This record gives sequence, structure tokens and C-alpha cells, in this order.
Amino acid sequence: MLRAVPDANIFVSALICSKGNSAKICARVDEFASCTSDAILKEVERVVHYDHIYKKYNLDEAIIDQHLQKLRRSHIIVSGTYEVHGVVSDPDDNKFIACALEAGADYIISGDPHLLNLKHYRDIQIITPRAFLEILDREKAAK
Repeated sequence: MLRAVPDANIFVSALICSKGNSAKICARVDEFASCTSDAILKEVERVVHYDHIYKKYNLDEAIIDQHLQKLRRSHIIVSGTYEVHGVVSDPDDNKFIACALEAGADYIISGDPHLLNLKHYRDIQIITPRAFLEILDREKAAK
């Protein structure tokens, strides 16, 4: 089974847009091993509380809490003991590389140019949500 680490932006996008590629990925978590960490989930919680997101998308604490609980139930949460430094030009994005290494992930799914510009790190491919959905479709068709 494929193992992937969705970036926090995937989880945030899935919450605010139920029809986009990020939501499609979250809806298909039974087709791959989706891995995350407490640090990534904390970033999701922090970002959805930004005023320009919270107010624009009419979020409330119950919706956010429900989303975070669903993420915790449906994803493999790694311990977060791996640390990576100096890999990504935005140091805050190193947590996604660390999570992927700890999880033994094949992919990092992101819309973040800092990560996407790397294209890969060791054996981990860094791809867009659309590219990951295409991979899932090919995997499903091959079965």
C-alpha cells in the first residue's frame, strides 16, 4: 500500500473546499496509508484559526474540532522524533520531510512551492494533489 504525507495545506483546503483535489484525497484515505504528525496537525489548527480563513469560510470551533478528530482517526500519526534541518528553503516545511522519513512514505502531497521545487528527497517524491490522485487512479485500475 502506498504511504503518503499530506502537507497541512491539503488538510486545510479539504476543510474549506469539499469539492477540490485536497478533499478528494482526504476522502480516499482508505486507498493509501496517510501519515501525519502532531506538528503537522498543530499547523492545521493554527492556520484554520487565521482570521482571513476562519471568517471567510465561516468556520467555528465545532467544525474545526470535528475535522481534526477525523484526521486523527483516519491517519497514521508518527511519533515526531525525527528531525530534519536545512532541506527545504522554508525551515517550517522540514517537518513534512521528517514525517515522511519516519513514516517510510513514498510521497509528500503538497501545493507548497518550497516543497514542490525539491521534487524529491531521498526516495520520497514530492507531488501535487492532482498528481497523487492520478497515481491513486492508476493503482486502482491495476487491481
